[in-house]
Amino acid sequence: MSSIGYFQALSLVRRTFRKAPPATRFHVLGRFLSCPFLRVLDYLPPGALVLDLGAGHGIFAHLALEGGARGVAAVEPDLRKIFLTFPRPGQRVVAGYLPAVSGSFDAVTLFDVLYRFPRSEWDGLFRAVRERLAPGGVFLIKELDPENRLKAFWNRAQERISDRIGLTLGEAFSYETREQIRERLLRAGFERFEVAEIGAGYPHAHILYIAS
Repeated sequence: MSSIGYFQALSLVRRTFRKAPPATRFHVLGRFLSCPFLRVLDYLPPGALVLDLGAGHGIFAHLALEGGARGVAAVEPDLRKIFLTFPRPGQRVVAGYLPAVSGSFDAVTLFDVLYRFPRSEWDGLFRAVRERLAPGGVFLIKELDPENRLKAFWNRAQERISDRIGLTLGEAFSYETREQIRERLLRAGFERFEVAEIGAGYPHAHILYIAS
């Protein structure tokens, strides 16, 4: 995947959402500044067709296209966000969950979505994602590392604030260790698993699970 410079990406985000309401622009900017989107971008296959689940306002979808993805399906159940994604050529925005799209993809991404689902649903989700990946495809799960207790405490405090002001859907706070995630992904049919710590320089313990 082609790399994107930080200031190039920041400029893209600002241009894309310049017509959004002030509250949305503020939220999107804060999300970009606090999440290592560009570090995840490095793990996408060149020219990938990407399925971004729980895409929010579509920040990663825009960045992936800028980095050379040939197409991105941004799937998001929150209608408040769907109508403020400002899609561009190559980007398809879908209101709903994984069953709302068909076809296979070179990469499936989840950004801070998994923890909002009850753990009883994770195995089924992982199997469904595995079935949607094209041969050689990759599943990228960006989450927060629960084993970093100090940063995890800070994250939970922020999430409670987000819930109170209605920024996110779902009520669960489900975290598992990297070993537990590995076991789940292997049960779902993935053959390779690795972990990348991508939170250096951020106040949160960002972690990336890579499965193929």
